[in-house]
Amino acid sequence: MLQKLLKPWPLRLFLKKVSGFILVITGILIVILSGLSYYGNSVGDMVVSIDEIIKRSLSLSETGEFAAADASTMLAAEGIKDIRDSTYFYIPEDIREGDGLKSDRKSNMYFAYSFYLKNTSDVSISYSATLTIERQSKGIVNAVRIMILVDDEEPVIYARPKNDGTPETLEDNESAIKKAYSTIPFTDDYFSVVNQKVMELEQIQKYTVVIWIEGWDADCTDAIVGGNLEISMTFRIIEGED
Repeated sequence: MLQKLLKPWPLRLFLKKVSGFILVITGILIVILSGLSYYGNSVGDMVVSIDEIIKRSLSLSETGEFAAADASTMLAAEGIKDIRDSTYFYIPEDIREGDGLKSDRKSNMYFAYSFYLKNTSDVSISYSATLTIERQSKGIVNAVRIMILVDDEEPVIYARPKNDGTPETLEDNESAIKKAYSTIPFTDDYFSVVNQKVMELEQIQKYTVVIWIEGWDADCTDAIVGGNLEISMTFRIIEGED
C-alpha cells in the first residue's frame, strides 16, 4: 500500500534525510531576555520560557494544570534528528490533541509540540507571539513549513515565499498523498509575526507547533541534505495594555 502511495512522488520525495533542526522557543515579557538558549548540535531542542514581572505575567505548562509543581517559566522539548522530507498529508488531523512532545519518532517526518500559556496577571493583557528563524544552512529554510495551532482555531501555516514573492501553496491533484493548503509568507528571510491576542484574567490558551520539510516544494532537493535550522518563538506582553 505504501509503495503505491509513494510511486507518484518526485524523486526528491523518497524520504531522504535532512540532518535536523535546532528548535528554540523563548518567551519574553515587554523586554527581551538576556540571550536565547540553544541546546544540541544537529539534534536540537525546543525551549519555551517566560520572564516574570509584577502585575503582568504569563505562565507555561505542558499539561495545562498550572498547579504549583506544574506551572513554569521555562519548558524544554527534545528536537528531532535526521528529519525526512514529508508533506501536510502526513500530519495527523488530531495533532493538537494531547500534551507535550508529539514528534514523529518512527519515520522522522515532522516535529510537533503542544504547550499551554496562561495569563497570571491581575488584569487582562494583550500579547504578541513572534516566530523567528534565527539561523539556517544549505537553504533548508526554503522548504520548511511551520504550522501554528491555537486552541481550536484554524491552523495557520507559514513558509518562505516563492522567488516571485507569491505565497507557497499546494494544490490537490491525482496523487493520493497530496493535501492542499496555503501559507502565509515570512515577512523576510528570517522573521514572521505569528499573531497578536488578548487574554482575560486566568485565561489559558493551548499552542501546538508543527514543523516539517515539504517534499513537494521545488526547493526540496539534495542540496538541503545536511541542513540545519534554528527557530525561536517569543511571547511578549504589549506595553501600554491594561
